[in-house]
Amino acid sequence: MTEILSDNPVEAIIGHHFADPDLLTRALTHPSAIESCQVERSYERLEFLGDAILGAIVSMMLFQRFPTMDEGGMTRAKIALVSGQNLSNLAEQLGLAEHIHFGSSERGTGRRGLGSALENVYEALVAALALDGGSQAAWDFVERTLAPQIGERSGRESGNPKSRLQEKLQMRRITPTYE
Repeated sequence: MTEILSDNPVEAIIGHHFADPDLLTRALTHPSAIESCQVERSYERLEFLGDAILGAIVSMMLFQRFPTMDEGGMTRAKIALVSGQNLSNLAEQLGLAEHIHFGSSERGTGRRGLGSALENVYEALVAALALDGGSQAAWDFVERTLAPQIGERSGRESGNPKSRLQEKLQMRRITPTYE
């Protein structure tokens, strides 16, 4: 990645200079900041698109990096990587929290909704990058920020105890019944 020289600190964080700076602004704008404006002015629509793009990128990365991992392993790894908590933590580590535009109604709640907002902003940024710089720009961002967490171990175990029990029982050809 080449270093981005920009007066915009978020462009420096994500490594992309936006041809359409409005996309970046929208990706960082919480719905509370536009309460009386049009829905497309906040990150919500971009978040929707970014969620799908991010899922596709992570799926492709897992598919390419682990040719012997089965579908269940790839699914578990993808779920862990794109979980709300993981994306929120990642966005916080990148320093995006201080750049989110909140409305006064949300600012008064302290940090209560910040975790969710950080997750949404990460996904919205993936979409904004794809729209502004193409799929390669989105891929590069995910590769640099999220891909370092990808490991073969992440697809081996489910984080859900019930799923782990079911998998172990299925290996022994035991079908659980629930009451």
